Parts: sequence; C-alpha cells; structure tokens
Amino acid sequence: MEWIFKPSILFVIALLGMFSHFLKKKVKGESLTEIKEYFKDNIKSTFLALVTTAISYVAYQLTLATGQPADVITIFGLGYMCDSFFNKYEANG
Repeated sequence: MEWIFKPSILFVIALLGMFSHFLKKKVKGESLTEIKEYFKDNIKSTFLALVTTAISYVAYQLTLATGQPADVITIFGLGYMCDSFFNKYEANG
C-alpha cells in the first residue's frame, strides 16, 4: 500500500476531493449543468479552485519535512475544501 503515498497519487486524491465536491452539489440539485458544461462555463472559478488545491497540496507536502507520513484523508479534504471555497457559480434552474 506504499504506492498510495507517492506524491503524484496524493495529488490525484486531492483532485478527486475537488470532483467529489462537485458531485455533492449535483446530487443536492445545486448544479443542473452537465459536468463538461460546468467546468467550461465556470472556467475561472474552477481554475482558481485547482490552483488553490495545488498550493494547499504543496504546503501540505512541505509540512511532511517533520517525518510524519502523508494522510490520504487530509489530502482528499484539501481538494474538497478548495473546490467548496473557490469554485463558486450561479445555479441554473
């Protein structure tokens, strides 16, 4: 299971966190657009969420200099949180 703690895999997990936040919005009916349209129509806020996720990920990796192992749940949460904070859009409906 050591492979899951590789930096590239952890970054993908952060992106999955972002995507799961979008799916939560979709399930709650807050976004009626299709996934492709959502990202195309909200490119600025999606890009901001992606950048902040990447910055958060790098900051988290820098804290690992203390020798603590990476926490997959924290990495996932970073992506979810950044999408929640920065990927704002007008609900269609």
